[in-house]
Amino acid sequence: MTDTRINLPPDENSSPFQTCRNQHQHWATTIVQDEREIDQLLILLADLPTQPPYRSLRHNAVDYLGDLNLLKSSFQRLRGAMVCDRVACTSTEQLPCSSPRLGWYTTLAVDSHLRTLTDEFNRIKEGCYQFLSGLVTLNLI
Repeated sequence: MTDTRINLPPDENSSPFQTCRNQHQHWATTIVQDEREIDQLLILLADLPTQPPYRSLRHNAVDYLGDLNLLKSSFQRLRGAMVCDRVACTSTEQLPCSSPRLGWYTTLAVDSHLRTLTDEFNRIKEGCYQFLSGLVTLNLI
């Protein structure tokens, strides 16, 4: 199995091949951004009222809380197992990317897994926003 480079949007300073460090920085940045957005949604959902008139709505919130927590854990596992975001990953040479702990992973595998998680997050986020928008429309929050 050969390593495949990631296709990032070109800029005026990019070389034809992204370095391993740049690839890992891109992945780490994407994961951190998604984790922050998940945290914001978790805070919004956790702050929903728990009084009796709202209890029937709380079931949906609990479902979203569970889905978001599982997704956040998946992002953390991906970053910990496959994405190097530590000082040890300072190679500026154009090397194939490897997992910091678990052996070799192709760039395609990391990119594919990250894309799958991001797609799942976008699906959950859309439903969560619709749920929260409905509560706002009904003046429940």
